[in-house]
Amino acid sequence: MATSNDRGQTWQNIYDVGAAYSLKNIAFPAAVAGDAGRAAVAFYGSTTSGDGSANNFTGVWHLYVANTFDGGLHWTTTDVTPKDPMQRGCIWSHGGADICRNLLDFFDMTVDKQGRVQVGYVDGCADGACAQAALTAKGNAYTARGVIARQSSGRRLIANFDPPNPLHARSAPGMPSVTVRRVNSVVHLAWSEADTGNANITSYRIMRGIASGAETLLRSVSGNQTTFDDTTATDPTKTYYYKVLAVNGAGTSCANNEVAAPYVGDTCTGLIVQKTPPGHPEQPLQGLAPASLAIDWIAVAEPPGTNNLMFKMKATSLANVPRNSRWRIVWNSYAAQSYDPAAEQFYVGMRTDQNGTPGFDYGTIATAVVGLVIGVPTETSIGPLPGSSFNADGTITLIVPKSAVGSPAPGDLLGAVNGRTFTGDTPQTRNLERSTLLVDHTFVKGQRDNGHPAAAYSIAGNVACGP
Repeated sequence: MATSNDRGQTWQNIYDVGAAYSLKNIAFPAAVAGDAGRAAVAFYGSTTSGDGSANNFTGVWHLYVANTFDGGLHWTTTDVTPKDPMQRGCIWSHGGADICRNLLDFFDMTVDKQGRVQVGYVDGCADGACAQAALTAKGNAYTARGVIARQSSGRRLIANFDPPNPLHARSAPGMPSVTVRRVNSVVHLAWSEADTGNANITSYRIMRGIASGAETLLRSVSGNQTTFDDTTATDPTKTYYYKVLAVNGAGTSCANNEVAAPYVGDTCTGLIVQKTPPGHPEQPLQGLAPASLAIDWIAVAEPPGTNNLMFKMKATSLANVPRNSRWRIVWNSYAAQSYDPAAEQFYVGMRTDQNGTPGFDYGTIATAVVGLVIGVPTETSIGPLPGSSFNADGTITLIVPKSAVGSPAPGDLLGAVNGRTFTGDTPQTRNLERSTLLVDHTFVKGQRDNGHPAAAYSIAGNVACGP
């Protein structure tokens, strides 16, 4: 950072606001000023060096805010999303349709009427599978969830609203941000470090219930702990609800961070990653689709004793299978470039020909860009999927060797997993994923009528799921 008093003719107070965290890359900086000498800057930052827009970039990104209260002589930088990366891998800073352009270029900051800093940003690693993954994990969730980060303590950019004795006054902690994933018989919780309120966090209280708003204390853990595995949430008929409260010497954080952990299956037979339940806003639209092409849910599994991935799509019914149609499960992966340098997605799926005869294959999807115009996603088949099948009840089972799709290792992520159905294929359109051919979809980047956000699956490693 630097300051200028002559409209940029000269600069002084040059200061590296990323040095405190050893940042090597930043993206999308934005600034806001308040009273004389007071300003703040927000940006995404990564401690990994190299080209942050490169497909092979492996760093993780957090949101940072730096403040000055003396005209830029000194800055204090805060990691606003500790323990909770907002993006894994590259942040795209060019045009086109690269899969790491999921953040949509939306980023800005402002100050409210009492001088508190607010930052509007996009969380590209929003779900539990992504947020809880190890730093070394490959892949990303590729979500695009809009988030507002709001200053909760400390000096303001408008001096009249500074709290009394702001450098030493103590207050109750800020509210942690909680993520959850329920895998097999364990619920994995993680939360961000809470704003301390100028007093050390002494503990976190983990609350649990089987009805929303009815949580009671399950366990208290150390103020240094930010993860917890609940091995007692074993009833598959129940949805478990959780809150995490931060505690310090001045009080307890508010409890508006409830998360739900419904049972969604297991990694052996299928972990449901997207589902259209009754009452969902998409349900009336889904009812307009033929039962054979309406998607109820999609799931991912890793059958024990194999080195395969198993994908499942549940259509409402396949008692009557339409001709010239496709059922696809798609996910983002730069490993697709080993087959086609332009591809950034894999697909697995079923296709029927003009006679209604089904076949199963996997392949890549590439989306060309001509100038500023994004082209039509185009499939290229790699090969058949032996052992795949469908049932009249609507269940399509697709089995692909991990070695055929980049050999994802335990802990790695399959990002932006989604289901799509198409019909009316012709020889000219049979490999195109045009929006006009879509019948139903759970998530497609750029579509306004998505029924779900992008989903992620964390590779478990083809391990047994129970005794």
